[in-house]
Amino acid sequence: MISQLRKCCLLSLALVLLQLVGVSTLDAQDMGDRSPMPPATESDDRPDESNAPDFDKMSAREFFELIDFGDSYLQMFLDGQPLEEGEQEAIIRALTRTRRLQPHRLSRWLKLDTPWKALAENPAEHRLEIYLLTGKVEAVREVTVPREAVDSVGLASYYEVDVTLDTSDGTAQATLVVEDIPHPWKVTLNPEKNIVGAPISCPGIFLKSLEIDGDQRDFLFATPKISWHPNQPNRDLGVTVDQVRLAEQGMDIGELSHIKDRAKFEGLEREPFYQMMAAVRNMPRDRQPATTDQTVSQVLTDPKQGLMVVPQTYRAQFMRLTGLCRRITKIEVDDEDIQQRLGIDHYYELSVFVPIANPIVSQRAGDEATRKQFTNDYPVLVCVAELPPGLTVGDNLHQSVAVTGAFFKLWAYRTPFMSQEDFTRRQISPLFIAASVEKYAAPSNPETNQFVLAMLVILGVVVGLGIAFGVVFSRKPTSRRR
Repeated sequence: MISQLRKCCLLSLALVLLQLVGVSTLDAQDMGDRSPMPPATESDDRPDESNAPDFDKMSAREFFELIDFGDSYLQMFLDGQPLEEGEQEAIIRALTRTRRLQPHRLSRWLKLDTPWKALAENPAEHRLEIYLLTGKVEAVREVTVPREAVDSVGLASYYEVDVTLDTSDGTAQATLVVEDIPHPWKVTLNPEKNIVGAPISCPGIFLKSLEIDGDQRDFLFATPKISWHPNQPNRDLGVTVDQVRLAEQGMDIGELSHIKDRAKFEGLEREPFYQMMAAVRNMPRDRQPATTDQTVSQVLTDPKQGLMVVPQTYRAQFMRLTGLCRRITKIEVDDEDIQQRLGIDHYYELSVFVPIANPIVSQRAGDEATRKQFTNDYPVLVCVAELPPGLTVGDNLHQSVAVTGAFFKLWAYRTPFMSQEDFTRRQISPLFIAASVEKYAAPSNPETNQFVLAMLVILGVVVGLGIAFGVVFSRKPTSRRR
């Protein structure tokens, strides 16, 4: 059985994992760089408004029937039998129809407890019910869709993922059919070796019971998305210690593959951004130390392995930065989806200028006139859920701050300095997500202190001697008595 901590994380993920496709970028106020995109709708499946059904009163099965996945397809599933070629049409239909499930509908139908005995004894009664599944991967297979059907279904292949699922009294074996799997699973050279044992969670749409092996019955579920929560680092899959920390708080690490550096925010980056923010916010503070002795200032200007050169190697890494905060902006999050799933209705964006040892130059190729140079410091953006006492929203600030946060991406955004002459030109800055920020007093330099102290002593001696001489030579001569 999963640990209580893991169970709490996954139950809190029951709604987190339901965001199938990011439909908007981050809410913001930066000249349209992050303005929301139009939300997804169900207009393709909704009947005439005058005869529109009440979706809120529907069961999942009734909804699937409305979008042409009804009894004619369900009857293709043969319970108590292994998967057969004749069932592939129904499986493909199930996968293409899960694309149309809106997150808020899926969350309404999702059941946190799975009645395994009932699924085994009376599978037809529970067909298309949706359950929260957690467990570990055993094997992954890619299945090719018949060539003649590819154009009509818009699907060239899908995946069968064998899993061992957690139950209240042990485990259950099942196969998940899913249109796509986390990107690192597909690019690794040895997927079976690396993926076996990977912790996952997903909303499982029950399709059938599989062949019986004695008293053991397996199950088949369709899912729109598998969320991946690695519990140990894996170099082949690119999983780091810091990513494991985030996964422990319920973050789907597979979402990190949607992040694009040196670009403005895109729709698919919305989900990893807010999931990371929720994970960092919920993570115990003693679990958030920087995992490197190098500060952001030190790695910014490294010409070969620096943050500005190979940002992907720093993804989700917790790092320390100190600098001068010049702007704090409050960002309102209007999406009910994010508010309900993650409890985030606002956050704060800080523009912090950190000291750099070497200049950072931005210039269009071959055009010296476009040269922009940062000599002493460089802007870094930090997003935090709350501000501490003493820090307030404003521009033209001059407050020293210190932050330990997780690196998200190199963000391309407009600033007056970079975009004034060319509206299309953007500033490229590291973006971090942190739980908190603190006011900071820069530590004094011992050598500087000794020099200043020596100068003060010398100055004190000079002043003292000056006063003494002044007193001696300013005395008036007294008259002598004869």
